[in-house]
Amino acid sequence: MSSLPPAQGPDESPSDEQWEAFLRDAMEGGGAGAPKEASARDRLAAARVRRPRRPRRPRPRRPRSATAWLAAAAPWTAVAAVVVFGAFQMGLIPVPRSSPPAPAAGSASGPAEAVSLPGGGTSDGDQCGTKGYHHFPLPAGATDVEPPSPASPASPASGPQLSLSHYGYAADPGGEGGIVIGLRFTTPGTKKPLRVSRTLGGEGAAVEIEGPDGLVAGAHGLPVSWPSAARASASGASVDVSDGGGGEIVVPAEALCPGHDGDSVARSLVPPADSTGTVTGPPPYRLVVSLRDPAVGTLRTTLGLPAGGGLLSAVNLVPAARS
Repeated sequence: MSSLPPAQGPDESPSDEQWEAFLRDAMEGGGAGAPKEASARDRLAAARVRRPRRPRRPRPRRPRSATAWLAAAAPWTAVAAVVVFGAFQMGLIPVPRSSPPAPAAGSASGPAEAVSLPGGGTSDGDQCGTKGYHHFPLPAGATDVEPPSPASPASPASGPQLSLSHYGYAADPGGEGGIVIGLRFTTPGTKKPLRVSRTLGGEGAAVEIEGPDGLVAGAHGLPVSWPSAARASASGASVDVSDGGGGEIVVPAEALCPGHDGDSVARSLVPPADSTGTVTGPPPYRLVVSLRDPAVGTLRTTLGLPAGGGLLSAVNLVPAARS
């Protein structure tokens, strides 16, 4: 049996000791064959086993450019556009409608129903469009023209009278506004004082504004603001309005019928006039202010006139100039 030591590995060549042993065996005869050298394939395989494998590092992905994204999304965008257009044609997609513009300052109005008003009183919204409506029943002819000058102490123009000192639209800085009406009391034919209660008998004042198609604004129970210079009674419950005294009332926007604004309505209360300021006809809208106070009836009775329920009224109509 050969004492030739084996090779160390398939990829190593025989050592010098192995060759000496091989030659010695060959000379003695019957020795083992020469040691075989490992093949190239075996040497490569052994090298792979011995060499540690390096872990693979993931290659960073390069971000897509905007052009690449658009190119990739173009087919799907076209398909989506076709689908949306088809749904729009079939009415499956609701179309948003723009909201109406906000009303300009002074264009607000109230509902067509009776509502409580800011500051006091109640609107006549449930009478919108009604012709000849008045909260206080007025005698016939009371709304024709302003009362004429008295002819005698016993004439119908004697005793307590009410007229309108001014009227027009006024807006506050907050954008709200209303029709301001000035009241003027007179007592022609007598020097006796007229002292009305601050709340006008607890009922306040009533206002009706009527156009060609009926009531366009109205309210009742409106409070009166009295000037600080008004001569009040000792208790402060009444005010002396003799000799042209008076106060103011405000018709707020909530008392206007739907579709009307305070500025336009106030302009329609002014009668037309010529270049000299002479009134040439009635105003487009008729304004009627009425109130009821016990002091009015009492003063009439002392003058020998019917008490008339203590009712006073005034209109914006004045006699037109005669040709």
